[in-house]
Amino acid sequence: MPQKTAMTDGIRNLIFDFGGVLLDIDIRRTVAAFAALGLPGLDPFDTHPRNAGVFLRLELGQITERQFVEQLQALVPDGNPVPAPAQLLDAWNAMLLPYDWRRFELLDRLRAEGRRIFLLSNTNLPHRRCFIDRFDRGNPAGRPFESYFDRCFWSDEMHLRKPAPEIYLAVLREEGLRAPETLFIDDNSPNTDAARELGIRTFHLAPPTAVSDLFG
Repeated sequence: MPQKTAMTDGIRNLIFDFGGVLLDIDIRRTVAAFAALGLPGLDPFDTHPRNAGVFLRLELGQITERQFVEQLQALVPDGNPVPAPAQLLDAWNAMLLPYDWRRFELLDRLRAEGRRIFLLSNTNLPHRRCFIDRFDRGNPAGRPFESYFDRCFWSDEMHLRKPAPEIYLAVLREEGLRAPETLFIDDNSPNTDAARELGIRTFHLAPPTAVSDLFG
């Protein structure tokens, strides 16, 4: 693992992924919850990180939450009861694990050092509504989610998804960031590889390392 000084030397901007970096996720929980509702056989990699079909369309903002639910209901085999929308959304959100608040204390420390902090997440409205609501209700510091970032970039609002180069270029352009002064941290190597090709400094976060381990 690189030393803190090496990680942040010359870095003025930090871009964090969310799921797998600032919030732990467990895709198996969602796959199991869908199976319990009569949707067996889903490939975990189709729900995250590769995404496919309905999950990809949701993450790109190409379908609404209602359309997402309807398309999941259409996957239920004939003869099985069709789950209610709330059941399907609860199953979809089951992958979102509890917060480790120390990771957000870290963001404050990095900001206090004069760095700008951004979030760049492949996500969707049902997940975002769930994890922001949990955050705002549970944060011991009593602060809202977005107060920890200079700006949050969401794939479904941008209609772009990592690792497409255009999503990184949009962040750099819209915020006036220089790639060599920017560090991007993500738990999926295709995402960090794509950012690195654009001159952005990167760190691929892999277990057992947590983001709070990177900066001491």
